[in-house]
Amino acid sequence: MKPPDPCVPLQAFLVLDLSVRTVIWASSMVFTVLAIGALGAWPGQGVVGVTSGVVWKWGGVFAVGLVLYNLIYVAELLLLRLPIPTPKQGVYSTINPPDFRKPADRQLLYACLIALLTKARYEAPFPGFLVFHIANLPPMRWLMGPIFGPMSRSCYVTDPVILDPHLVEIGRNVVIGSGANIAGHCQLPDMVAIRKTIIEDDVVIGANSTVFGGVLIRRGAMVAAGSVVAPFTIVGECEYWSGVPAVKLRTLPKPPYF
Repeated sequence: MKPPDPCVPLQAFLVLDLSVRTVIWASSMVFTVLAIGALGAWPGQGVVGVTSGVVWKWGGVFAVGLVLYNLIYVAELLLLRLPIPTPKQGVYSTINPPDFRKPADRQLLYACLIALLTKARYEAPFPGFLVFHIANLPPMRWLMGPIFGPMSRSCYVTDPVILDPHLVEIGRNVVIGSGANIAGHCQLPDMVAIRKTIIEDDVVIGANSTVFGGVLIRRGAMVAAGSVVAPFTIVGECEYWSGVPAVKLRTLPKPPYF
């Protein structure tokens, strides 16, 4: 039996993605303007033909507005994530047209809805360029982990792309290089496997590497830059893996604090 053409559902996904992003962007902007007005922070003069002091006041308002916008943007992502159930781990068929009355197909629906919010998080429009910072600093950090994901005890200088944040757990003192991709699923032509990815303490994941769903990387391990860790792989403690697909090359010495 020939599988259905995925073009139509993918186009529907894009329309929904467009709509959700537009609503989040516009509502965050509206709430920011209203908040600045409620604070009485708008200068009484315009920015053309005024003194430098007035211009600096406008600059201060814009700076405060940027921070407020990003706080509101992250808060809306959290609120929209709350009512969506976390997909259950399992293997789900994509051959037949989805019937969301079935529990299995609903898991894929939940995953798609969370994917919309994940895209909005990592591809935030201007002026949402501080979303990464807001999401990783208190107090939003305390909410993002349990509600949105990933569950992490580490902090990063650059924002790794975590495709399924609700299915990724990251321990303490984990270094993730720029351009790394970490997933909680893997997809085949006829099915999607949803599996939790766990990265334990003191792990280094090199830049531009990819970690697929179902992977377990144990404490002190290192994945070399540009590597691809295949689904359901177990990387042992203090092991060094590299390649496409990544394989174990050697065992690293244990640090003295182990």
